[in-house]
Amino acid sequence: MPAPLFWIKKQDKHRNVPLHETISDTIHEPIINVFHHPLPNATMSIIQAPFASTASAFVLLTDLRPDDPNWALAEQLAQTIAEQCTPILGFNPHIQLASLSADQQWMDDDLPHSLPVVTNACLANGANNVFVLPALLEFSIFQQQAFAECINQVRRNHTDKHIFYDAPDICHPLLFQAFIDRIGVHLQTQQIPPQQTGLLLVASGHGDPTSRAKSYQLMRLLWEHIGAQRAEVAFLRHEKTPLPEQLANCAQRPHNWLLVPQMIWNGEHTEYTRLILSDFQKQNAQAESWGACDPIGKSDLLAAYLQQRLVTLWNEHREKMTVREPSAKHQNISPSTIYGPDKSITLNNSETTVPQNATYGPAIMADVRDNETFGHLLHTIGIQSDPIFVKVTWHGYARGTYTDPVALDKLLSALPGRAILLEGHTVSRNQGQETFEWETESRENRTWIRDQEQDYLQRTGLQDVMDKHDAHYLNITEAYWDGQCANPEDIAAYLKTTGTEITHPELLEFIPQVLLDHAGCDFISFARFKGPTRLSISNCFGLLPGPLRAEWHGPNLTYFAKVCCEMAKIYGSIFNPFGLVEALNVAVRWNRKGLYRSRWGHYDLVPNPGMITLSRGLPGADMLASRLQGQNITRSAFFDVVRSSFQLTPELCTEPIADHLIQRFA
Repeated sequence: MPAPLFWIKKQDKHRNVPLHETISDTIHEPIINVFHHPLPNATMSIIQAPFASTASAFVLLTDLRPDDPNWALAEQLAQTIAEQCTPILGFNPHIQLASLSADQQWMDDDLPHSLPVVTNACLANGANNVFVLPALLEFSIFQQQAFAECINQVRRNHTDKHIFYDAPDICHPLLFQAFIDRIGVHLQTQQIPPQQTGLLLVASGHGDPTSRAKSYQLMRLLWEHIGAQRAEVAFLRHEKTPLPEQLANCAQRPHNWLLVPQMIWNGEHTEYTRLILSDFQKQNAQAESWGACDPIGKSDLLAAYLQQRLVTLWNEHREKMTVREPSAKHQNISPSTIYGPDKSITLNNSETTVPQNATYGPAIMADVRDNETFGHLLHTIGIQSDPIFVKVTWHGYARGTYTDPVALDKLLSALPGRAILLEGHTVSRNQGQETFEWETESRENRTWIRDQEQDYLQRTGLQDVMDKHDAHYLNITEAYWDGQCANPEDIAAYLKTTGTEITHPELLEFIPQVLLDHAGCDFISFARFKGPTRLSISNCFGLLPGPLRAEWHGPNLTYFAKVCCEMAKIYGSIFNPFGLVEALNVAVRWNRKGLYRSRWGHYDLVPNPGMITLSRGLPGADMLASRLQGQNITRSAFFDVVRSSFQLTPELCTEPIADHLIQRFA
C-alpha cells in the first residue's frame, strides 16, 4: 500500500511530500524532570532584590500631617482605592501615603512620610515608575513649589526612572456628587428647603488664580444642582472676598446660609471656618440659624474619584510606552530568569539544578532573552524527542494575536529536534471574497482555501522561518479531507491506556494517522499571551478539522472549554504534552481605545515582554499565564472546566506571583 500523502509545507509552495520521507522514526529518549535534574551548561543564582521589588509604585499624596487624627482614615482610603483598582488593573497597586502639608516643617526631606522620603524609598526598593496621585482640593503656592522641586530633584537623581502624576479636578462628577451628598444630609437634618437656602462655598484661596477660578465654577455647579436661592464664594487665606467680609454681605440677604467647606478632611481650615462663623453669629442674631456642613471625608465617592484617576493615569502611561519603544541602544537587556514563588533564578552557562521553590508545581515562568538559554530550558523540562510536534496559533492577520515569525524563529532555534507544525484551515486567514457556504462547501473549494493559506504564510513571513529551519507543516484539515485520519478505535485504546475519559467520542475521528505513527513524541501547544483563557488548552481547538468550527463552540463558554480540554486530553494521551504560552516578541493587552483592532475588539501591544510560561501538561502553563494577565482563575468558568478535567497541583492557584511581573501585562 503506498504511503499516504499530506499537504506539508516545506520550501516548495504546493509540493506533496510522502511523510515517511520527511519524518524519521521516533527517537525515544528518557525524560528529564525539571525539579530533580540539572540544566546542562547553565548556572542559576539567586536574585534577591529584583524579585522583592515592584516595577511600579503608587503614592497617595495628602495635605494631612502624619500626627493628624485623620491620617488613619487616609490610610484606609488608600487601601480601599487599592482594592477597587485590583480587579481593573489585574494586580494590587500597594498604595503608600505621603504628606504634602502646608506646614513647612513636614516638608523636610528627612522626615518620615514626606513626599521626598516616600518617593526615594519606592525607587530604592527597585521601582522603575512612581505614580503620584494628589488627593488635595487646593495647592497652596508653597505646596506647588515644594511638589515641583521634589519631582525635579528625583528626576535629576534618577534619570532612568519615571514619575507620573496628574492634577485634581474639584468639578469632577464624582467629587461634585460628594459635595452634594454632604449638603443634602445637612439640609435634611435641619429640615430646611433648598429654595430658602444660600450656599457659601468656603475655600482656602491660598493657591494660584486658576484654583480660585475653579472654586467659582464648583460654586455655580452646586448652586444650580441644589436649586438654592443664592450662592457665593469666600476665601480663608486670600485678601479678596475673605470669609468675614462675605458673611457680612450674606447677612444683608434674608436666607438661611449654609457654609460648604471646599475640603476633604476636618482640620485646621474647617475649624477656622466654624470659629469665624461662631464669632459672626454672636454679633448678628439673624445668623443664628446658619450652619456649616461637614467636609466630604472618607466617602465611597471620593474613593471612586481617586480610583478612576489612578486607572486613567496608569492607562495613559501604558499607551505612551506602547507607541514609544526604545532603541536598541537604550533597551535594558535583562538576563534570562526563572521566576518562582520564593526566589528567582538567573540562567547562565554552567551546570546546576532548578530548586523546587522556583517552580509552581509542574510549571515555571521565565524571561528568555537568548536562544541558547531557551533551548536549555526546553531540554530541562523534558522536550527531547525527534520529531517534535508543535501546535502553532495561526488564526488570522491581527498583529500580535498569532504566532508571529519572531516567536516561531526563537522556538525553532531552541528545539532539540525537527519541528512538525500542526494547524488547520480557518476562515480568518482568507483575503479573498468567496461567498460559498463554509459549513458545507469548504471541501469542494479547498484549492482556493489552500492558495489563501499559502498567501498567509508568505505575507506574514512565516514561510521564510519554516524554510530557514527546515520545518514541516501538517495541515489537519487537509489530512481529514483526504481521509487519512486514524481509526477511532485505535485512538480510544490510547485513552484507555492512560485512563482518560471524554464525553465527545466523535473527536476521535479527527486525529491524522501519521500522528499515531509517532505516538510518544513531544507535543507543544504553542500559544500567545493574548487573554486570560485563549491559551495552550484553547489552542487545541484549532486541531478540529473544520475551517469554521462554529458547531463546536456550543451554546456557552463551558461547552467550548469542555471541547478544548478533551482535545488536549486526546493529544496528551498520544504524545508527551507540554504547554508553552509565549510573549517572546509582543503581548496583547485588550483596551477599548486600543491602537489595534481585531474581530474580538480593540487592543494594544506590550513590546518585548520576553515572558513565557512552560509546563509538563498544558494546564500549568495556562494557569500561570492567566494569573500573569490579572485573571482570578478561581472565578473563571473556563478554568472551572480545566480543574474538573485535569489533576492539578494547588501551587498553580495559591503560590504568589510578583506584582512587577503582572504589571508587564496589566
